[in-house]
Amino acid sequence: MQYSLLVTAGPDARAATTALRAAEAVLARGHRIFRIFFYRQGVLLASRLPRVGDNEHDICAAWRAFIDKHQLDAVVCVSAALRRGVLDQGEADRLGAGAGNLAPEFALSGLGQWAEATAISDRVLSFGR
Repeated sequence: MQYSLLVTAGPDARAATTALRAAEAVLARGHRIFRIFFYRQGVLLASRLPRVGDNEHDICAAWRAFIDKHQLDAVVCVSAALRRGVLDQGEADRLGAGAGNLAPEFALSGLGQWAEATAISDRVLSFGR
């Protein structure tokens, strides 16, 4: 079975961790993840800049490691990302913002990528508001 995930929960929301655990469970059960789409506050998970205290769980780093380990298609909504200051180097250059902060495991794209994911996937899971 092929899944796609919509993550709208930001780093401070419990749903961001729940989404990661669900994605791990999908793969552990032998299913496939077509795409993970980060939208609304979920785009903040794709920033490479957050730092957490020594005794805190770094959910952004956990997402990066998971995506990298499984070579997953992780797409960040470009409009939601721009509104929240999450930029790849191309957008940073275009906007004169200096350096981009999008982690390399993620790609900026539009809602068309999410529409494609829902059309192709057998199941869609949504996490956040």
